[in-house]
Amino acid sequence: HPDHVDPRDTIRKALTVTGRLEAIVQDVLTMTRLRGGQPAPHEPINLTTLATTETGAHSDDARVTFHTTGDVWVHGSRIQLIRLVDNLLTNARRHAKTGVTVRVESADGQAVVTVTDDGDGIAPADRERIFERFTRLDEGRRRDTGGTGLGLAISRDIAHAHHGTLGIEDSPHGARFVLRLPLLDRNAIGE
Repeated sequence: HPDHVDPRDTIRKALTVTGRLEAIVQDVLTMTRLRGGQPAPHEPINLTTLATTETGAHSDDARVTFHTTGDVWVHGSRIQLIRLVDNLLTNARRHAKTGVTVRVESADGQAVVTVTDDGDGIAPADRERIFERFTRLDEGRRRDTGGTGLGLAISRDIAHAHHGTLGIEDSPHGARFVLRLPLLDRNAIGE
């Protein structure tokens, strides 16, 4: 019934669906590469600089504050670590009531990146489940209908590919995601 259909609206909707499908396919391909052990080029990375840059790129929706104790160096894939930090920030912004706090520091021979929002938090029973593929909690679906449920699974796979961990720790308010990666030896970066 061409008289009852707006072609521009139909094309817009088709492009939106196509974009969503493309994002899902790209996420699945990323997970396949990570889980298949395909090595990405690794280099010395100043995690403080990387997180500062990503935090600045995300300061539009929610107030994002950044804290650091200085330069924190790791050995890894820049593009993968950007993806990981971006996923955590996007997730935190989506669930924050008023703001997000990002902290980069070193502790016990590890680089530690903490992303905390001041939202409702994540129930202890769901803290491992949200890292499963295609998992979206009800509250997340209400806030954003466009997610794939793959971002946190990919983030954890990136952490594991860098011999690190990604988990959720207790917080007095909101959700606190904590990434831990091995520190790069200062001699390896010429300091």
